[in-house]
Amino acid sequence: MIDNEETYGTRWAHTYDTMIAETIGDTAANEAADALATIARTTGATEPTALELGVGTGRVAVPLAERGIRVHGVDLEPAMLDILKDKAQHLDGQLTHAIGDMTVAADLTTPDATTPYDLVYCVFNTLGSLADGNAQRACLTAAASVLADHGRFVIEIPVPMLDTFSRSGRRTAHLGRRGEGVWLETARHDPISQTISLESIVLSEKNGVQIQPVHYRYTWPSELDLMAELAGLRRISRHAGWAGQQFTPRTVSYVAQYERIPS
Repeated sequence: MIDNEETYGTRWAHTYDTMIAETIGDTAANEAADALATIARTTGATEPTALELGVGTGRVAVPLAERGIRVHGVDLEPAMLDILKDKAQHLDGQLTHAIGDMTVAADLTTPDATTPYDLVYCVFNTLGSLADGNAQRACLTAAASVLADHGRFVIEIPVPMLDTFSRSGRRTAHLGRRGEGVWLETARHDPISQTISLESIVLSEKNGVQIQPVHYRYTWPSELDLMAELAGLRRISRHAGWAGQQFTPRTVSYVAQYERIPS
């Protein structure tokens, strides 16, 4: 993940679920879990297994495991996994997790070495948390290496929206209210490295000023397809959401599904 601990880590853990719910809604995780469970079962596996890259607090992994899919998640942040552990207590081993780097294949196996997986997935722009293109390519290569021949790799990722930046590569936005405060954002865009660095700022009388830095590298849809091809994967679908919506030039975020290229 990004080396700067401030952008992903302990500071995120206890506000992450609230922030995601306020950003994309409470139902998004269940929509993702429904779709992923269907994909896992269409692979033909009798008891499908899944791996989540950057599992975080288990926002998607928990409902996916509740749908009968055996899930393993890896993440570099212990504070996130502590929250996941509490959420998964009722799942009786259906959901396991470990501290691991999603760019390293050896970190993606379960404690009992239950690989390859029928489904490997990465949601909500987690791929963008990797620092550069080399790390993102390494992630796809690692994912492909633990994917079953009949398996599917699924990724949810935004389409880069850069027209909101000024000519100098800066942006300031009022995002509305967050809790009892006003939600603002300041951002800088580097087109050479394809990175956006921003601060999510909440101003409130009760809590004062809260600042959360974010740094991510965006990828273009065609670039992601090429990264996947270099990793031994080929795209079989691309939709503007988990319900199979049509991908258009106005799509903001999309879900792409890949399979292994036969050797």
